[in-house]
Amino acid sequence: MKQMKLNENLRICLLALTSRYPNSTMDINEEVIGPQCLETKECTPSGLMKLLQSHAPHLLDAPACLVVDAQERVIYLVEQSEQMPAFWIHCREHTQEEEIATLRMENVAPQAENRKLKTQLTQVLSV
Repeated sequence: MKQMKLNENLRICLLALTSRYPNSTMDINEEVIGPQCLETKECTPSGLMKLLQSHAPHLLDAPACLVVDAQERVIYLVEQSEQMPAFWIHCREHTQEEEIATLRMENVAPQAENRKLKTQLTQVLSV
């Protein structure tokens, strides 16, 4: 598990979470943020951003603290509560097979480029 701590507004925290943990989901703590007419209690960070943009856009600019470490995976809204999280994060780590597939995909482009350069070099040398 990669550790992450960020003190920014909620929008930036959600964007960082989406970038680092794209498959994560979040539970909303209505005791902290209050009932926001949100359609779901669990969603992705990008889904939460869309919901808040529609129903509570002011929250996206609120100071927040994102913490992902061995002890907790949460976002606090600093002005509401620094003791009780506003959102609980459920991070799904990549499986070993997914990591291998990602690494293979990252290597395909350089291998194709190397083949192309070798072909060009051979053509230049044979002239």
